[in-house]
Amino acid sequence: MHFSERHHSCCAGGQKGPFALPGTERQYERARPFPIRKLALDLKLDLEKGQLRGRAVIDFERASPDGTELVLDAINFEKLSCQLKLPSGAIKPAYSYDGDQLVISIPLKAKAGQLIIRYSATPERGLYFLRPDKEVPDRPLQVWSQCQDEDARHWFPCHDKPHVKMGFSLTVEVPHGFTAISNGEPVQQSVPASKKQNWKFAYDMPGPLPSYLVTLVVGKFDRVEDRPAIVGDREIPVHYFVPEGRAKDSQRSFGETPNMIELFSQLTGTPYPWSRYSQVVVSDFVFGGMENTSCTTMYEHVMLDEKAGLDISSHDLVAHELAHQWFGDLVTCRDWSHAWLNEGFATYFEHLEKENRLGRAEYLHGVETDLNSYLNEASSRYQRPIVCRYYAEPLDLFDRHLYEKGGLLLHMLRSELGDSVFWEGVRGYLAEHRDGIVETRDLRAALENASGTSLERFFDSWAYHPGHPKVKVKVRYSRGQLVVSVHQSQKTNEVPLFDFPLEIEIRTEGGKIRRVEKQVSDSHDSLIVMLRDRPSYVAVDPELRMVGKISLDAPSDMLHSQLKHGSSERVRATAARALASRRGPSTIAALGTALSRKKEHWIVRTAAAAALGDIRGDESVRLLRAELTAKDPKVRVAVTAAIGEFRGTDNVARLTQRANKDDSYLVAAAAARALGASKHESAKKPLLSLLKKDSWASVVASGALAGLASLDDDQSIDAVLKLTQYGTPSRARRSAIMAASQLSDSPKTRKALTALLDEPDPHLRISVVQALGRMGDPKSRRVLVSHLRREQDGRVIRRIRETLRTMRDSQSAEAKRLQDELTGVKKEVVELSTRLAKLEARSTKSRSKTKTKTKTKTDSKRASKS
Repeated sequence: MHFSERHHSCCAGGQKGPFALPGTERQYERARPFPIRKLALDLKLDLEKGQLRGRAVIDFERASPDGTELVLDAINFEKLSCQLKLPSGAIKPAYSYDGDQLVISIPLKAKAGQLIIRYSATPERGLYFLRPDKEVPDRPLQVWSQCQDEDARHWFPCHDKPHVKMGFSLTVEVPHGFTAISNGEPVQQSVPASKKQNWKFAYDMPGPLPSYLVTLVVGKFDRVEDRPAIVGDREIPVHYFVPEGRAKDSQRSFGETPNMIELFSQLTGTPYPWSRYSQVVVSDFVFGGMENTSCTTMYEHVMLDEKAGLDISSHDLVAHELAHQWFGDLVTCRDWSHAWLNEGFATYFEHLEKENRLGRAEYLHGVETDLNSYLNEASSRYQRPIVCRYYAEPLDLFDRHLYEKGGLLLHMLRSELGDSVFWEGVRGYLAEHRDGIVETRDLRAALENASGTSLERFFDSWAYHPGHPKVKVKVRYSRGQLVVSVHQSQKTNEVPLFDFPLEIEIRTEGGKIRRVEKQVSDSHDSLIVMLRDRPSYVAVDPELRMVGKISLDAPSDMLHSQLKHGSSERVRATAARALASRRGPSTIAALGTALSRKKEHWIVRTAAAAALGDIRGDESVRLLRAELTAKDPKVRVAVTAAIGEFRGTDNVARLTQRANKDDSYLVAAAAARALGASKHESAKKPLLSLLKKDSWASVVASGALAGLASLDDDQSIDAVLKLTQYGTPSRARRSAIMAASQLSDSPKTRKALTALLDEPDPHLRISVVQALGRMGDPKSRRVLVSHLRREQDGRVIRRIRETLRTMRDSQSAEAKRLQDELTGVKKEVVELSTRLAKLEARSTKSRSKTKTKTKTKTDSKRASKS
């Protein structure tokens, strides 16, 4: 049944609307009557024309006793031919091809067989050919694949779903001087010296993989060999293929990889599953990274120059893609509705790597950052269950719920079960399903087997229902009783009441610290602790065991004490954030002390800076200015951003200096944003200058564009529109698109943005959709409706439909507001008319009485005279 006909709780809506758009159907995986056991590709590439000629050899087995058709996904193949090899001999099978699927007839007697398919293709997706041009002359000549979610079908025939895993081998012929890289072991390399002869490379991947994890990269690279990772008695070769001339930066970006392989092998109890690990950096990649089995593809911004390395790290991305080698590659989600088993684990392992390298404080800060990312999506776009079958395209699911909330679920499980039991369950999960496919119930079963605990309610609440706890916590002490009251305030018609541990940390005036917890499962509950003396502070959820939104009401003096004496960086930073809503000299002084304390962790100092920015006032800005040159660039970023909350020519001068002279790209970018937030007219000139400043990933130019948008000076629109054009680096282009929509809603701006909807980059088209949605006028809506009819990318289609829904809802809300105003005016008119009628009636009556009195007096006078 279509979603528009029946509202299903699987995809309950958030504040902006339901996740499932009208017409969305539940998705189920298709049958596998003939599982593919091995795919061997033999390819020849034409890099200039963006074409390939291929030969695919597919080994299959029968699973269905009465199956007669093997269906392969294959998009727009040409010069197609098929041969079927059976034990009885080779035949030319009957087949049909409609440009999307190749359907091959298989005799009923065939228990297994081999298909040989020859074809040519000019892929529009899946395999991308890069070439330099007039606007981007330094773009390298490259080829790279990106098959997730289901784009492998554009360059080789396959069952393009994650539930079919197969052995894989590849032979590829490329132009002289180019290197080809793929999954598994290199088994052949033919590189004749003659420039007239092509080079040939061959790889073999015996371990099974789904089609979306097949990779091919062709280009010219510097090859860097790092130390091998030592896993048991094995040495795992580790290689990085980086842009020519960037080998010196590879250690800064990838140098922790061997340590990560060893750590993840130890944590999972499963040695790294493949024979080697490579990371390949390509240009213009459509994602940050892609975890192709044994050979990850990375975008160019993973490479950090010395200046970027001051406060930007590639470790999270490297850890994420490496973790997929276990979660996604070794064990693979059965279908995309369970993709959090891939992405949630990979996201969580980012924090585990950080915990091992930097400590518990950084781990909890990373988890909290993910929580805020998820909460932002839940409040601004939609809420959905982590496991959800309602989607139009698989990539619809690749959101903050899949990544961040999925990782948060694992964090909660580890906190609930304890390290020993949690990891025993994870190891059992990997061991039982090695090389196979998994669903959420498989992880739950493994953790229940390890713990002896029922996790049914936990998974039902957190994985199969949308939402999260919204908790109001109030801390009070009176007459020997500490009372911490809790109120779950989320709506319960679709979002259930959650069952979670409420933990508090109590510090007495004598400095003794204890922790107390209570399981909360009702809408209203209280944790009561008998204390002889009033506590110094009470910290709520010190280990972030409750994933949700907490509103804290605690006495200011307790928060001051918590900021000064809290037992951990998280406890102290939580106090700083809570104090942002308080005022008064003592609060400002306490935050200033925390900010200026050089030995304090940057997590606490940045929280104090943000709080001072929220409080504002002369003393706050004085304290912030004193730390503009703090040694830690993370602190300088926070201080610079906070100063943007204050207006004045003095701040413009200081921020301009930071933007132009600071050693950190991120500080310069923050200064540019803060210049715009200052709203001072003198900020325009330095912002326009910063548009030309070169930086890692165009971060400074993007900050300047955001600053110009905040400055709201439409005289800057021409400079901004110029940067939306092809030839500008991709990130700066997208920033310019968003800035243009904020600066101007003129026909000129709309026309310039509309033209960009034909650009090939889907991320750029999404930015255009968001920009037109922000403009919000009827003409922009008509542009989006028209483009929706021809858009092919599922990510862009979804964003257009969400934007149109938001525009419609906004227009409806505006129409309702106007209708309410009109109704109010009509009511006032009626009331005024009634009052006027009453006044007229009184006036008439008064005049009548006056006439009567006058007539009576006149008659009396006449009578008197008579």
